[in-house]
Amino acid sequence: MAFHGDQAGMAFFLLFAALLNIWFVFRSYARSFRPSSTSTRNTSAVAGKQQQGQPDDFSFSSQEEPHHNVAYQLLTYAVLVMAIFDIPWVWLCMIQCCNNMVTSSNSFHQNSGDDSFGCKFMGWYSTFSLFSMMGSHCLVVFYLMKLSLLSGGGPRGEKRSQNFWDSPKGLLTLALFILVAACLFGSMPMLQQGGAYRLTNGGFCYADFTNTTQAAVIMSVDLAFLSLSTALWCKIGRCTDYRLFYGVFFATWVLWVPASIYGIATGKEISSPYMLIGAVIGHGNALINPL
Repeated sequence: MAFHGDQAGMAFFLLFAALLNIWFVFRSYARSFRPSSTSTRNTSAVAGKQQQGQPDDFSFSSQEEPHHNVAYQLLTYAVLVMAIFDIPWVWLCMIQCCNNMVTSSNSFHQNSGDDSFGCKFMGWYSTFSLFSMMGSHCLVVFYLMKLSLLSGGGPRGEKRSQNFWDSPKGLLTLALFILVAACLFGSMPMLQQGGAYRLTNGGFCYADFTNTTQAAVIMSVDLAFLSLSTALWCKIGRCTDYRLFYGVFFATWVLWVPASIYGIATGKEISSPYMLIGAVIGHGNALINPL
């Protein structure tokens, strides 16, 4: 066993992220399945606004209260899904980076080559996590929007009709779709004839940005989720409390757009340290999501 100090920084950073993820999963689970209260409003904040003569943004009538509680419950489930979908990106990368820190070389090292087990393993869960983490972010924002509209925080005159997506089965359907689609997306390089994962100049394995087809698919999915998230936040219309949540999400994934365009246009990987910056900020999501 040998210690490699140049690998220690990322290993300890990811260890901290993994510990925070444990808290995130258990906290989200406890919140999702605790006995529901008769009201999920912050009554002290509401009272304070009323004393100042300000409107109560989250007031609702007695007829709406059951729907409000259901909407809040669905939001807690969506956050739990996010916590679970963060696990591969945080834990598997942490384990692999710790392996790199304490061993000189084995098949688990991603830098053993594009065809090595380590590179294929990291390439799959990293590509998988693009779809799963972006998808779970949009899932949370979608149900936050539902709660906001029901609580009077959305545009005036917004219809508050209930549909399939306003139920646990609807949320489960969306979560399973994200999971299955993420598995297929993560397998994309292997499904493409002659395709493979690639060790980037950032030191991690990922789908191949120098492959025109893979780069185009990455960019399409990336832009679709960025657009969906932005549209949902605009519909909520009250994102001042969540600027950091949205800001880190957008700053992380928008980086893959220039990287994809550069790969499509030149057939080369964008210059270092661009990919490394993307990886570090990307793992920052694992810190911001729980907070």
